Amino acid sequence: MYHGTWKGYLMSSSLDADNKKGLPVTLYIVDDNDAGMLIGEMSIQYRYQTDIYRAKYKVGGYIDYDENTIYIEQEKLIYYDLLPKGLQWCFGSGTYKVRRDPYKKKMYLDGSMVTNCGNEKLRMVLFKK
Repeated sequence: MYHGTWKGYLMSSSLDADNKKGLPVTLYIVDDNDAGMLIGEMSIQYRYQTDIYRAKYKVGGYIDYDENTIYIEQEKLIYYDLLPKGLQWCFGSGTYKVRRDPYKKKMYLDGSMVTNCGNEKLRMVLFKK
């Protein structure tokens, strides 16, 4: 139920004219063992004016089947585009609640991520594909 591809957005409370809806995110995870450990990849896109920059992270974490939560940590960059204006790709981690959307009949992750780029909590909402 948790394994596979999830798609959605990473959202900030700060205003960003180029990324009003948030940063598009694709997460692919699989169970690494019966203890709930997970491994996978997370792709993120950042728009600046008319250009789109991409990064792909190796992620790790664990699934708590009793609490229906997933902890995800971005461990390392697999590849990335250089960002403009001295910006940098951040590394983050967070815990996400797994829920079921009663209208779309789909599973989704909803939670907060903190990064090494600041104290702001970023909300991430991803739907199971």
